[in-house]
Amino acid sequence: MLITGIKSRPVYDVLHPMTGGLRHLIAGQGSGGTAMLRLIEEMTPSQRQNCTLLYSTESFSGHNHLSALQHCAADDLHVFASNQALLKALHTWLGNAHMGTRLYLSGSESFIGTAMQAANAVDLNRDEVLREHSGTLVRRVWCVHCDTYTENVTQRLFTCPGCQLNLVVRDHYSRRLAAFQGIKADGEVPGELPPAEELDT
Repeated sequence: MLITGIKSRPVYDVLHPMTGGLRHLIAGQGSGGTAMLRLIEEMTPSQRQNCTLLYSTESFSGHNHLSALQHCAADDLHVFASNQALLKALHTWLGNAHMGTRLYLSGSESFIGTAMQAANAVDLNRDEVLREHSGTLVRRVWCVHCDTYTENVTQRLFTCPGCQLNLVVRDHYSRRLAAFQGIKADGEVPGELPPAEELDT
């Protein structure tokens, strides 16, 4: 079967202040605010004075830590209504970042995966980035047939909003695409669909 056998998910970190950082860029989404708040509490006064926070209130789980973040000791907080808006800003911030910048990411798997694409675009080293997963492991799925990305997929079988094909979600996670692959569900035997089931989220 194409949907089993290879199972892969990124291995995540626990956010903690990175020594040697001259500037700390903290980007989080939804329930990721919990890790952001803990990270700020663990920072020295000097580190807090040299950090920028980017926070998206968009949340699949409904968790929102905006009020607590506004009252924390952070020097610089920028709030976004959507993950897409935050990620666009993150590209800009990283494009203007100087040597010694440390990046901290916290939120859903989809958010972290797309944020890592921004980090990779500016060649941040692995030891300059920490990623902590928060909330549910809903999946971001890429349709191999029409190149459409679908967020927050929880079912093994779903209809692609781009090409309307019934897709089955494979268990392999692509770091390059920051998504799982969705392939035509009845590609081998037309009309024969696998059983509907909840994904391991």
